[in-house]
Amino acid sequence: MGASSNSSSSGAAQRYAKALFDLALEANELDSVEAGLNVLADLINADGSLSKALASPLHSVEDKAAVLEKIAAKIELPELAGRFIGVVSQNGRAGDLVGIAKAFSERAAQHRGMTRVVAVSAQKLTAAEATKLTSTVSTALGRDVDIELEVDPALIGGLQLRVGSRLVDASLRTKLDGLTNAMKGA
Repeated sequence: MGASSNSSSSGAAQRYAKALFDLALEANELDSVEAGLNVLADLINADGSLSKALASPLHSVEDKAAVLEKIAAKIELPELAGRFIGVVSQNGRAGDLVGIAKAFSERAAQHRGMTRVVAVSAQKLTAAEATKLTSTVSTALGRDVDIELEVDPALIGGLQLRVGSRLVDASLRTKLDGLTNAMKGA
């Protein structure tokens, strides 16, 4: 999954994700809807102007819905997800789509008996590193995990792992900040 999780999902995003999850589960379209939402979220995250436009009150609900309808058709979003995106847009929540995609993926992972983990590194991990990380975290937690990989060059080095509300921060940036604070106190 590539949807960014730098911002936490709002309560509205959680509610919309739950509603779509229930519909997708009932229609037996969980995997296709999740994949489609993740592609959409990746596109929104990759295009700063699109992300800002969807969140901006300066653009009309109708304009946002029209743009999202075209994007949905282009990426061949499943029909259920496409209709859902239309409802979200018409309700003035187009800016919450990335959060909705994240919340939906978390629900889907939980439904599959997996724990969702967000791993943030300073550089993109290789496939071998990602596999080893998944194995290590899975062993440490004692259950299957679904790891979302993110890159944040500001970490300088190391890794941050988010499991639910817990954060394990082994980044170089945090260690340097701690050292700086210790030196200020001396």
